[in-house]
Amino acid sequence: MKEKTAVALQKWTELDQVEQALEQCLAHLGGIARYVQPGQTVLIKPNVVSSGPASSGGTTHPELVEALIEQVRRRSPARIVVAEGTPGFGLTHDSAFPTGGWREMAARTGVELYNLDGGPHTEVALENPRYPGTVPFPQVILDVDVFISVPCLKTHINADHTVTLKNSFGCTPQWKRSEVHRQYLLEEFLVDLNRVRAPDLIIVDGLIGAEGIAGGVGFKHPVGAQVMVAGDDPVAVDVVSRELMGITAPTRHLKWAAEVGLGIGDPDGIEVVGDTVAACMKRRFIGAAEELEEAMPGLRVHDRNACSGCRAFANTALHRFARQKLLKPLHIVLGADGEEPQVEGAVIVVGDCAKECGNLGSLVAGCPAPVPAIIEALQASRAICQRCLELGREALAGASPSDLPHLRVSAAGDELFVGAEVERNAWHQELILGDCNAYYANAVLERAPQLGMTPGVDVVWLRGCPVSAEELGEAVERLRALQAQGAKPQ
Repeated sequence: MKEKTAVALQKWTELDQVEQALEQCLAHLGGIARYVQPGQTVLIKPNVVSSGPASSGGTTHPELVEALIEQVRRRSPARIVVAEGTPGFGLTHDSAFPTGGWREMAARTGVELYNLDGGPHTEVALENPRYPGTVPFPQVILDVDVFISVPCLKTHINADHTVTLKNSFGCTPQWKRSEVHRQYLLEEFLVDLNRVRAPDLIIVDGLIGAEGIAGGVGFKHPVGAQVMVAGDDPVAVDVVSRELMGITAPTRHLKWAAEVGLGIGDPDGIEVVGDTVAACMKRRFIGAAEELEEAMPGLRVHDRNACSGCRAFANTALHRFARQKLLKPLHIVLGADGEEPQVEGAVIVVGDCAKECGNLGSLVAGCPAPVPAIIEALQASRAICQRCLELGREALAGASPSDLPHLRVSAAGDELFVGAEVERNAWHQELILGDCNAYYANAVLERAPQLGMTPGVDVVWLRGCPVSAEELGEAVERLRALQAQGAKPQ
């Protein structure tokens, strides 16, 4: 009989019990000596999100990493590095881990903090890639002897969940992460990223856990999961973590990862050691669609067991409009299982697998249905307020991309105007309209210094619902005048 891969579960009810919980988890796997040998270099990658403190479930507790460092130290390693890449770190190694107690932890333990966005990165070309391109990967992780991932237990708007496989997304530089999101190829990229180098050991921080949209986007729903998960098979750890979160619908990147040999995806091939899933599962985590319904009264997402392709793409499209008013009820239908839903109002049917419900409203075909087509259908439904978009069109009437070559204007979840010289990962000017564009505005403002852009000068966010037509006109003229004086591309 083939030996099963082991995943350890341990109840973890209080933060100050972290050493005991970790000790027990590792003991279930055979101890830290199975993974770290004397004289080796060990890199520990937590999941640090600027917008999500550890108390939200969005960021790994530094106390867990500190306890792990002490475990590793018992094996007399030559070097221990704690590394992460996130927009809040900037691009230098000196600017890494500025908040959250990480620098204090490093000072106590004497470990090195490393900014993965600071590079260097090696472009890796894989045979038979799922992602159509090379994978920029940190040389530091390629060089270390032991790579330990310390993710959180979270749902994710673009990938169903973010545990082991998704935690490695921080290994590729920010410009590439942005590009992958724009290409809508996140799941394809995650598989290839983990093929470059998968973690040798995973310790999942499930003390809090985050549900809903979560991921790198928002952490309004901490769970209090009170569990630690550990293993050395990234796919198996994610399979068990999904069970703990109550996720049952199919996730493409997890299936693909198992198919290319990254780990065991069949629960029958996994042995849970320590505590049981039933004993550790507090409750089902809500998904991104449920938080979107909360944010947009009048929205109903009928997910009939769709795969993560259409589910993530529908959620991504909806999230662009999550802060806008619904002018009438809006129903999104996806998946092929179950009865035809009862609907009233605007209806958008997403994906080929749901086409039997196409008679209910507008069908967006595809497997998965493309995000731009879903966005177009949402706008055409006239269920979503687009007043700022209309005001922006009026203010820019007659302008051409060559007139304002360095300007991009966004409104109502859409890109309204793009200058001829605008490059997404280089200096340019941004005019962002409306309260409903808050998420995008905050993301641009956070990244602005990395691109040499000055908030308030190069990045202008006009608030309001809708924005003031007078303020909008003044902002356009001010940006036009700045460009006339000579823009300063970096």
